[in-house]
Parts: sequence; C-alpha cells; structure tokens
Amino acid sequence: MSFFEQVYSEIGEYTRVEDAEEEVCELYSVYYSSNGTLRLDLVDPSKTELTVELAGGTKTLALTIAQNPNINNELGQTGAVLWNSSIIVSEYLARRSTQGWDLGTMNVIELGSGCGLVSIVMHQLGARRVVATDQARMMKLLTRNTDCNRVVPGRNRKPPTVLLATEYVWGRAPEDPRVFAEPVDVVVASDCVYHESVAPLLVRSLVDVCMSRTDVRVVALVGQELRSDIVHTAFVKELLEHFDVYRVPVQPSVDTSFVLYAMWLRGSHGPEH
Repeated sequence: MSFFEQVYSEIGEYTRVEDAEEEVCELYSVYYSSNGTLRLDLVDPSKTELTVELAGGTKTLALTIAQNPNINNELGQTGAVLWNSSIIVSEYLARRSTQGWDLGTMNVIELGSGCGLVSIVMHQLGARRVVATDQARMMKLLTRNTDCNRVVPGRNRKPPTVLLATEYVWGRAPEDPRVFAEPVDVVVASDCVYHESVAPLLVRSLVDVCMSRTDVRVVALVGQELRSDIVHTAFVKELLEHFDVYRVPVQPSVDTSFVLYAMWLRGSHGPEH
C-alpha cells in the first residue's frame, strides 16, 4: 500500500481546508482564546546538544541532536536549533508507526531539515530512503546529526536503509542528483515559514517534489507552529493554489498552538488515478 493510500484511508478523521481566511479564523480563535497558557515548551535553544526520546514501533528512540545557538542568533537563521514543531511531528510519526502506518518501503524528502530530527526519526522508524535537505550553511550541523544517528545495518535488516543530507534551495531545482535519484513517496516540512515572503518558495519546492513522479501520488506532510495569523494566511493561500489540503488532528494539548497538514496535488481525490 502506498503512503498516499495509507493516509487517504483515514481521510474521514481530517478537516478539509478550502479557504485560507476561514482556516486561520478557526485556528486562531482557539489559539487566542487559550491566551498562550497552553503553549508548549519542548526544547531548549540555549543548549549545544539535546537528548530526544520517542516511543516508536517496538522500541524507544533515544536520539542525541546537536544544536548551534550561535548560528541561530544570526539574522535569517532559524534552523540551527530544535523547535517545538519538529518534536511534535516526530512524536506524531512515531505514534502513527505503532498504529498501522508502514514506512518500510517509503522514500522521503524533508525540506528545511534544520537539525534533522524529523528525517532521523523517519529513518529510525524504517523508511527505506530519507533525504534531509537545507541551505548550504546548515550542512555541517545537519550532516553531523545524520551521521551520529544513522542506523547501523544488522544481519536482519535487509536491504539497508539510506539517510543522507544535502543542499536544496527552495524555489530552485536541486543541484544534487541524489535528491530525486529514487521515486519519492512523501515530502515533509516542519515549521519552515516565519515570514510570508518565504511561503511561495517553500510551496514551489513542495510542488516540484510532488510532481517528480506520476505513477503514485506524493503526500506532503507540513507542520507549523501558530505564531502570526498574517503569515499563516499567506502560507495557506499559497498551498491552496496547488494542493488539496487537509488538517490532521494531532492531540488536544497540541492542536491549540500547532497545525499539521496532509496534502497532495490538486485533482487527486481518490486512491487511484
């Protein structure tokens, strides 16, 4: 079963998003009514290293993730530390892997990987091939984390899984041929939009990844912490230009300050073409 079919089989649990203003009004009415008291504090951006533990499948994942607070303080640099969203998306994927989602044959691309946690978790959960991507200046940190958390092939792990880090600038075709060397099943982005000017570039790359194959629908999973209603409106408008978008419930303690979307290119309404 393709990843699209796995996600689509649960579509009755999702909320269809058809209008950006209506979506933002609904999300932020809950967000503002919580008065900030339910905001999560899952990370510490001041530390150079964090330990993340997640229950995934039949084992607990214990991951050591390096951060660079110095880079993070520079203008325009937000990916050098972990954010709540990466923890939430990782926990959600780990939880879903225990509830029926099979990642074992999946090829994954992550856009704006930052420290690489979501890519590493999908790799640890058994995804066949994971490509973690970000801008050039993030490569040292991203490569360090992927190298330190790569699964060591064992006798019973066949074929070996792949986890690699490489540069991918949004809005442009990737220069590294390894990005699209294998057909993609799912593209992930976690908390990548902090300003409305970034939205068109990210969406352009989401579209490019989803258009990279035609035999199977590529699913985009996009997580975003709620901060600015203006920025989120611009982002959702861009998404709706190209995608059928569904809001996925995560858990009540999270849904007041965070949103997870599952989407695929417009016109793809069923499990078959």
